Amino acid sequence: MSLPYTRAEVKDRARAEWRGLCNVTLPSFTADFSGLNPAGIAHDVRLAARYGFWGTLVASESGTTLEEYIRFMEIAAESAPEGFRLVAHLSFSTVEEELAAAKAAEGLGFEAALLSYPPSFRPRSAADIVEHTRYVAEHTDLALILFAVMTWGFTPLHPSGFPPDALEEMARIDTAAALKYEAGGAASLTGLADVHRRVSEHVLVENPMEQHLPALVDRFGTQWFGTSAYESFGDRVPRVHELATAGKWDEAMDVFWSYQPARAAKGDFHASFKGAGLIHRVGWKYLGWLQGFNGGLLRMPQMRLNPGQMRSLRAGLAASGFDLPDGDDGFFAGRNPA
Repeated sequence: MSLPYTRAEVKDRARAEWRGLCNVTLPSFTADFSGLNPAGIAHDVRLAARYGFWGTLVASESGTTLEEYIRFMEIAAESAPEGFRLVAHLSFSTVEEELAAAKAAEGLGFEAALLSYPPSFRPRSAADIVEHTRYVAEHTDLALILFAVMTWGFTPLHPSGFPPDALEEMARIDTAAALKYEAGGAASLTGLADVHRRVSEHVLVENPMEQHLPALVDRFGTQWFGTSAYESFGDRVPRVHELATAGKWDEAMDVFWSYQPARAAKGDFHASFKGAGLIHRVGWKYLGWLQGFNGGLLRMPQMRLNPGQMRSLRAGLAASGFDLPDGDDGFFAGRNPA
């Protein structure tokens, strides 16, 4: 298998075919954590497609080695229904590892890759960021999702956390398809409006937070959102997007507000580890498990999920009318134990 497009087709393809939401698939492991659990992974990829997602991010940063991550991508590719898009996660310790993952994703016919910056990358100027990004783009033909977020530590170069001038240059790269914009901190939507003005003629521009989805569809015509753990709310986020893009605003907002207790519970959960510079991926696995996904723990090191956090998350989903499993014991082994 190979990429379903050429470099010259990336921007037009994204504009024409990227419509919907890209959720996140986390790895599932065997009970002794000695390897991957293919049945659990396949279950999650197929359920994401049934819930109406455009595609899924095959997430790294979750306890896999590079070799295991490549196998993770292979299992996802074997499991994905026709038309369901897969996105590689280029977040590794070195750029060489990123490119090895990208090359494997190309061979598996992945749709795109979410760009990342290794912890050792310490740019001294906006030009350094552009140079690094261009280097990655020149060494893979994958469509790239540019990622502007405070996590990279680029605040010394611009108060928003990502220099807009760098984004202007990066958006012109031939394989840059979209911009996932989460910089700006409390002013993230103002930052989004600014970069949308600057670069939207070159890439799809979006903020992935589902609480902003109706406003971004209405005011910016945003057609594609990702990547984020939308599966925490079952199929409701894809339903909001479908209704909003069809102009059925009253129905869209009815669905949007229907899971406000779950949204609030997840927001409180995220606030509890604010400043850690990490995502509580075990918490994401638990929320997914409550919605029918495989569940199961991730290989250490990971933040631990305590019983109080589980009770709060479960209560938010229950108050939103989701049909939940009885008790939490099944989460730890997962729905497809191996």
